[in-house]
Amino acid sequence: MIIDSHCHLDYEPLINNINDVLLNAKKNNITNLLTIGTSLESSKKVLEIVEKYENIYGAIGIHPNSTTSHLNDLDKLIDIKKKSKKIIGFGETGLDYFYKRSEKKDQIFSFEKHIEFAISEKVPVIIHTRDADEDTISIIKNYYKKTKFLIHCFTGSLDFAKNLLDLECLISFSGIITFKKSTDLRNVVKYVPMEKMLIETDSPYLSPDPLRGKSNEPANVKIVAENIAMIKKITLEEVANITTKNFKNFFFNE
Repeated sequence: MIIDSHCHLDYEPLINNINDVLLNAKKNNITNLLTIGTSLESSKKVLEIVEKYENIYGAIGIHPNSTTSHLNDLDKLIDIKKKSKKIIGFGETGLDYFYKRSEKKDQIFSFEKHIEFAISEKVPVIIHTRDADEDTISIIKNYYKKTKFLIHCFTGSLDFAKNLLDLECLISFSGIITFKKSTDLRNVVKYVPMEKMLIETDSPYLSPDPLRGKSNEPANVKIVAENIAMIKKITLEEVANITTKNFKNFFFNE
C-alpha cells in the first residue's frame, strides 16, 4: 500500500487518460492519491475528480506563481471546500521567489489567506516553497500551533529541513531524489525521520530516473519509495507502511 501525496490529475496528459493512469497506479499497489489544485478552475476540476473516483482525495488552492492575477479568486475556494468532505487540504500555496511571476506581497497575502481557510475548515496546508526559506519559516512560525503544514516536493537545504521539522512540518520527497545531481537532497532524506516524511510524484512533472523526459504519473511514486528505502537502508514495505500511516495521521488524525 503506497499513497501518492501530490499529483495533478486535472493536468494533461493525465486527465486525458485518467482511467488508464488509475489502473496503472493500482497495478503498482498505489492505493490512494491526493490531487492538487493550482487555480480556481483547477480546483473545480479537482472537486469533479474526487467526487467521481473513490480512492482519490483533493486539495484546493492557487499556486504562488499565479497569485497576482488571481487574488480575486481566493475567497471562492471556501465554496469548493464546503462541497465535499474529500477535499482534505488547502494548497498548493506558499512562496516562489525563483520565477518572480507574482509580487511577493501578493504571494504572502495569498499564503496567509490559505492558512486562515485551513484553520477555519480544520484541514492542513500544502506548501510550495522555492528560494523563499526565510519568509516561509517566518509565516509558518505564526500559525503552526493552529494548523498542520506539509512541504511538498522538498528541494531545500538540510538547515531549511531542520527548521521545518522544528515547526512540526511534514516533508514530502519526489522523483528529484533519484536525479544524479541530487546528492545534497539525498542527504536530507537520510536526516529526515521516516515519521515526518511523505512521498509524491508531482505528476505529470518530475519523472524519476530512469524515466526522465517522459510524462510522470502516480504509479511512479513506487520508484520514489524504492529510492528512499535504499537511502534509509530499510525495506520498500517499511517505506510504504510508514508513509501511508503518516498520510492518514496527517490528514485524518488516524
